[in-house]
Amino acid sequence: MRILFAGTAEIAVPSLRALSQHYDIAAVLTNTDKRGARGKALVAPPVKVAAEALGLPVLQFDHLGREAREAVSIYGCDTLVCFAYGKLFGPKFLGLFPFEQLNIHPSLLPLLRGPSPIQGAILSQASESGISIQRIASEMDSGDLLLVEQFPLNGDETTESLSAFVAEKAADLVVRALSRLQRGTAVFSRQSGEATYTKLITPEMAVLDFSNPAKALHAQVRAMTPWPKARTTYQGQTLFITGVHGTIDEIDEDPCDAEVPAGTVIAKQKGKGIAVATSEGLLWVTRLQLEKRKEMDWQSFLNGNQDFLGSRLG
Repeated sequence: MRILFAGTAEIAVPSLRALSQHYDIAAVLTNTDKRGARGKALVAPPVKVAAEALGLPVLQFDHLGREAREAVSIYGCDTLVCFAYGKLFGPKFLGLFPFEQLNIHPSLLPLLRGPSPIQGAILSQASESGISIQRIASEMDSGDLLLVEQFPLNGDETTESLSAFVAEKAADLVVRALSRLQRGTAVFSRQSGEATYTKLITPEMAVLDFSNPAKALHAQVRAMTPWPKARTTYQGQTLFITGVHGTIDEIDEDPCDAEVPAGTVIAKQKGKGIAVATSEGLLWVTRLQLEKRKEMDWQSFLNGNQDFLGSRLG
């Protein structure tokens, strides 16, 4: 096998490194450099940084048209491995790889197809998730499955922590998948069950509505960490809520007085944080950040905002 690895995000870096230790990675395809947060210097994708450190050729294109196909074809790859690349492959591009075209998808397919399976698992309050190694198909994430690994969710994962966990798991899984291909023992199976789909995460999806149950808000905060950060308003300012206490299953232990308006900051408790009333249960907040200010733990935040208790958010 001579492999083109396509990836962009940090979650794909361990897989690239693992594959480079066992197989012939001819080149790496990644997205173009983008402007940083301040809009000045260009920032390279994490996969590009890792590929250059490994001494691998890097290809970057805004579009996968003729120019991209011609550049890729020079490397004579027969296998494509994709993980969090960020662009769709057309039939002409896939035709460059006569042996196999694989995608690493961090969900138990056909559940959570689409661009945001990590966030989707958290938002859906799933008790388990997984990683699927699948054949790339014309319909998004619909390809046959080669390997699937399942794991439980504790209910306290954030997008950041779950992505880091999946990144390491996927690296081992894709090496095993390619080993089966190389030995000729790979068996693909069709996806079974009803498909569900995720949407691209946007800042609008991070706005907290305290008329929702505490469990849904707990999941929303975790899914929006580290980006775009769950948010509400406090005294006319944007307030980011970046940490919540415990697991989602512990929320039932804290019922909320139905007469207290949702969004009211009603209490503080050592070891748990600041309690915010919701339509069902209390949301215990542990980390907060006012816009253009530093993120801080709940005790430090109260020290600087002594009228926060008793206020109403949103």
